[in-house]
Amino acid sequence: MKSPITIDFVNATITVNAAYAKKASNPFSAEYAQIQKVRADYPTFTVRTRSIKKNAAKDSYKGLTYDYMRAYIMSHEKGEDRVNALMEFDELLLISQCHSKGRRYPVIKSWFLDNYPEIKNFGMIEMPGFEIVPKDENKVADFPKDEKVSA
Repeated sequence: MKSPITIDFVNATITVNAAYAKKASNPFSAEYAQIQKVRADYPTFTVRTRSIKKNAAKDSYKGLTYDYMRAYIMSHEKGEDRVNALMEFDELLLISQCHSKGRRYPVIKSWFLDNYPEIKNFGMIEMPGFEIVPKDENKVADFPKDEKVSA
């Protein structure tokens, strides 16, 4: 088991995770007693709560559920293409049951976005003279040179 307390001798810090810090805020808890003991051992060290680094460039598809994917395939495919796409989708769902829960959704989401790339830009407003720039390129769309923009 990984310890919820990390002591960094180089930076003189005692780092705890958020769940441990919440438990240690109760002066009658075992976590409180443990952190006080560590602080007594290292009185000059500062205590800080570890934070998780967030990837700002990560694309998030909130609401992209299995039901939404199935409904999208039903409404955007025609005839035999619809049947084939739904069969492939259902087969992926069946195969995914063999994998751990953490691997199921990403595989199916990747397949869906590869087959229906227009979902990536869903809800983005298209304006004449501008291009949609993916998040990971970290570019900003420029104004057209022949038009002037007023405030």
